[in-house]
Amino acid sequence: MTTDEFIRSYLPLGDKLYRLAFHLLGSQEEAEDAVQDLFIKVWGRKDDLDRVNSLQAWCLTLMRNLCIDRLRARQRTVPLEENITEEEVPRRSLRIRETLSAIRVLPPGSRELLRMRLIEGLSYDEISQKTGFSKVALRVAFHRLKKQLRKKI
Repeated sequence: MTTDEFIRSYLPLGDKLYRLAFHLLGSQEEAEDAVQDLFIKVWGRKDDLDRVNSLQAWCLTLMRNLCIDRLRARQRTVPLEENITEEEVPRRSLRIRETLSAIRVLPPGSRELLRMRLIEGLSYDEISQKTGFSKVALRVAFHRLKKQLRKKI
């Protein structure tokens, strides 16, 4: 796909994509960033675009997924608390040490699953593709891991 074809086909969708992103994210700046990220992502796959049946449906689906990823990333960030008392600091550090020691005794495969899900933020689909496990098996494994960690902590 050439640059001119891309401009004619995809850029007119920008308003609809922006409205969807703004609706999902609730912020003008984040919605604008999401639209830019989507166009960059689509341009990176310009060689595969000829196989897309409905440009609008495909782009709207990509935008929805991109916004969901951004919302999930928001949830993973922990806001800094300004009013932490001195008594809470040792209690928190003890909890962190207990959690880390519980994770260290897990088998390497379990630690790797936790790393992919909690640190990298991968979805069950992405972990399934990397590991070859079904999504159901992964959900069961994570349920058991959480249960096991709760007992140790």
